[in-house]
Amino acid sequence: MVMTDQDEDGAHIRGLIINFLHSFWPSLIRSDFIQYFVTPLLKARRGSEVISFYSNSEFEKWKRDFPNSKKYSIKYYKGLGTSSAEEAREYFAEMDRHRVQFVYGGEEDDESIRLAFDKSRADDRKIWIAHTSENTDSRKRENLNQRTYSEFINEELIDFSRLDIRRSVPNAIDGLKPSQRKVLYTLMQRFEKSEVRVVQLAGAVAHSCAYHHGEEPLINTIVRLAQDFVGSNNLNLLQPIGQFGTRLIGGEDCASARYIYTALSPLVRWIFPRADDSVLSYIEEDNMRIEPQWFCPIIPMVLVNGAEGIGTGWATKVLCYNPKQVIRNVQRMIDGQPLQKMVPFYRNFTGTIKEASEGRFHISGTVTLRPSRKNAHFIQAEITELPVGVWTQRYKEKVLDVLAKSGIISGYKELHTENAVRFLLELPKGSGIWSSANGGRKHALHKTLKLDTVLGTSSMVLFDENNSLRRFTRIEEIFELFFEVRRQKYIERRDHQIGVLDAKLRFYENQCRFVEAVLNKEITIEGKSRTDIESTLRQRHFEPNPLKAPNHEDGNELNKSEFSYLLDMPIIRLSNEEVKSLIESRDAKVTEMNMLKGKDWKDMWHEDLRNLTVQLEKDEKKRER
Repeated sequence: MVMTDQDEDGAHIRGLIINFLHSFWPSLIRSDFIQYFVTPLLKARRGSEVISFYSNSEFEKWKRDFPNSKKYSIKYYKGLGTSSAEEAREYFAEMDRHRVQFVYGGEEDDESIRLAFDKSRADDRKIWIAHTSENTDSRKRENLNQRTYSEFINEELIDFSRLDIRRSVPNAIDGLKPSQRKVLYTLMQRFEKSEVRVVQLAGAVAHSCAYHHGEEPLINTIVRLAQDFVGSNNLNLLQPIGQFGTRLIGGEDCASARYIYTALSPLVRWIFPRADDSVLSYIEEDNMRIEPQWFCPIIPMVLVNGAEGIGTGWATKVLCYNPKQVIRNVQRMIDGQPLQKMVPFYRNFTGTIKEASEGRFHISGTVTLRPSRKNAHFIQAEITELPVGVWTQRYKEKVLDVLAKSGIISGYKELHTENAVRFLLELPKGSGIWSSANGGRKHALHKTLKLDTVLGTSSMVLFDENNSLRRFTRIEEIFELFFEVRRQKYIERRDHQIGVLDAKLRFYENQCRFVEAVLNKEITIEGKSRTDIESTLRQRHFEPNPLKAPNHEDGNELNKSEFSYLLDMPIIRLSNEEVKSLIESRDAKVTEMNMLKGKDWKDMWHEDLRNLTVQLEKDEKKRER
């Protein structure tokens, strides 16, 4: 009997065990040898009522079909250890309900297992994932006593495959994977202006954003978002406050999460404007609102910081580009001009990047030659840059130590700093590498020292705005997708802001009318019940609180009565001075609204891009100090 967690990762472990047995002892698969134990994945509680769900799809169907589902508290059972001893006794008391027998269904089962796990069938898995419906409600049957291996592969294991891809592949709109998005959202909501320990932030993300996986991957996500050494981020979205690792071993030398702090980068809210928060689409999970489906930055961040990931059947790699060039190209698109060609860019990289062919780029480190100061029989080579993604320690072990051991170089010294690479090599005269250096054959020298690499754009796989997986063949396609989505968001933002300003305008107008009516004795408050006063307000055509309308961000802060914004005004505000102040507030909103109405989406976008450019220049000057 296989006993694993009930979530997608548990299904993957069951699948691995099945594949192991199918590979070495296929007769066990065909003899109905395997059973597995199921436990609830989620429980909904309301008073003494408890409803158990054995899959996410079962839970989502219940939410859709049951209008009062929000009145229940939801608990997610990540693993077997989440269940109490009492709950475990309940499960074992009903073994037949919780035990599922695998039955062999013939060649179809063998084919399904090979499809899921055969290394040579990655392309088949892409088709399998793309063409299998995500709506498996009608096929999910965890509580039945038996199922075939094919049913398990196509109904349970495929959920892990989809989850694996979602975890590994970012969205083209914001350039973020789900865990990165959860981190950014938690910081925006809870720690926007303060530092927080990385380990504390990981806990906050898990609590606030229904993160159901291990803490260590989340800590790694936070650290990666903050790293700023060569080859990491062009614009790190988090600040590295402490030792977050170096290019020595690709950031793996960071300090423990208990000792390092982070905070939002000052650039974040210039890239992801606060004004957009109200027009994003948010996810609901475990009966609470969590992060957006995707943020909508003002530039395609996936082209700024790049992306890399491997999921079931799919791998993605997007190169990094200069944020200033990305900004200029977005500005050109707004103005209806063609995009300018871009080559990859990595902040503080001092080597060379040249286009070799369409979508392929040569990345070269830097080596200079000079006579050896110590020995006339040697020439000295100074390496001051390595190809992007080649870390210093690994280069030393895999290249220089091998060359030294084989006698191609006589030795080397390391003189690195935190940010810069510096190797001093001694090349013996007469050797092949000395001949390449002395003869000016730069290519041969680079080849021997492994200072060249090639990066390409052939694996740009990203989710689009509808969370559908897409392969992009050119970065221009990413620009085009992003541009249309961002343009529409500016239109939505403008409409929303006008609606909010109109509500605030009417809020001040009603308050002004009310104070004037009280001062002029047109409305009498003394000696009257609140119900009578509210009736008078309706007769005189006062509005219920305009800010309590749906989707206005101020609405959640207001009292329950529709006229509280008038009747709960302190008595000190019932004065001529207050009337004057309210008129000024109203006029300020009129001016603000007229200014906003005078702008279109192009004006708003250009303004945001200019502001971001200014902040980028400030950030660069700060880094140079």
